[in-house]
Amino acid sequence: MTSKTTRIAAASLLALTLPLVQGTAAHAEVRTSTIVPVRSQTEVVTRDITLAAVVSLSLPATVRAQVDSAIMSAQAATTAAQSAITAVDTADAFSLWTAQTSLHDARTALDAASAELRHVTSAVEGVDPDVTAALDALQTDIDVLRGVGSVDVGSVDVGNPVAVA
Repeated sequence: MTSKTTRIAAASLLALTLPLVQGTAAHAEVRTSTIVPVRSQTEVVTRDITLAAVVSLSLPATVRAQVDSAIMSAQAATTAAQSAITAVDTADAFSLWTAQTSLHDARTALDAASAELRHVTSAVEGVDPDVTAALDALQTDIDVLRGVGSVDVGSVDVGNPVAVA
């Protein structure tokens, strides 16, 4: 690197990349403190899914098929949320956009699962109180994960981890 032009070009490249590296490092602690409660909530939802799946075995076949579909939707949405949180947690300057897209996809899946759960819970109400209680608990915890009353998966902004989407 003896040429003055080469040194200027190298310095310019470094100047452009430095904020990207600093931005990711600067947000790492805030990002982690935002992600931890969301990750914990996905674990709560996973436990609720297991309970709802076990309790719903006592339902008649026609109603159980609807409940199973709602439970599988909740499981798929929770898995998407867990994957999105992992993507955010490991995001670097080159994967920020992909991580943000994963968060929005997870939020959409959670919204759809919530709507399906709400519909199925109203259909099961009065048929089996244990199943209704399990689905209500699952609904409540999915709503918490969605951000109804707390930090939600859509609020974890990769570039600004404390901004609500």
